[in-house]
Amino acid sequence: MSGPEAPSFRGNLRAATAASATPYGYTITTWASGTLTATLVGPPHLLQVLLFIAGAVAAFVLAEGAAHGTAGGLGPAPAAPPVPLLAHAHVLAAGGAVVLVWAADRVVDGRGAWPIAGFIATGAYLVIGALQTTLAARRAD
Repeated sequence: MSGPEAPSFRGNLRAATAASATPYGYTITTWASGTLTATLVGPPHLLQVLLFIAGAVAAFVLAEGAAHGTAGGLGPAPAAPPVPLLAHAHVLAAGGAVVLVWAADRVVDGRGAWPIAGFIATGAYLVIGALQTTLAARRAD
């Protein structure tokens, strides 16, 4: 009688990268967007950092509400379909979001740039990332 298979390095690495894929891409996006905004409009004060967070939270809540189709109780997330490795490259999602933040920063400056940067960074990353993953999953079929 044999027991469960011993954990392998590759299996553990697969679990770690799968669990980290979206947070990793979002981290890249928010860090790059905040750094870019600070470079273009000046370093933020506490209020501006809080405005960046408020913009990001607003975009996340809107995206999650749209994903679930409700502002009420949220159901569990569906299991992610298998996708090709490049679906997690984040070049389109993170890069696209940062380019959109850059464009907004060129138009809006001062205190107003911070909530807009947070909103665009979060919203664009989620939307472009979902689109990228959807297209990659369809190509894999």
